[in-house]
Amino acid sequence: MDRLQAMTAFVRVVESGSFSAAARLTHLPQPAISYAFTQLQRPLRVYLRLRSALGLPPTAAGTRYFQRVARLLLHQ
Repeated sequence: MDRLQAMTAFVRVVESGSFSAAARLTHLPQPAISYAFTQLQRPLRVYLRLRSALGLPPTAAGTRYFQRVARLLLHQ
């Protein structure tokens, strides 16, 4: 998966609140979404989301990244 697809997957995870829902929206397997998410975090050296009983809320860094990436994807 290229970086643009990974960023799209990230936006879908944040919008939908789960990897499974993002997988359905992007027509990709759930493990591919999870892997893309991990690959985005690695070079940034930050966690983009938290694991909690309430789902997958983004961290503060994740929220900032989401806002930038969502804007970038809208301008394509």
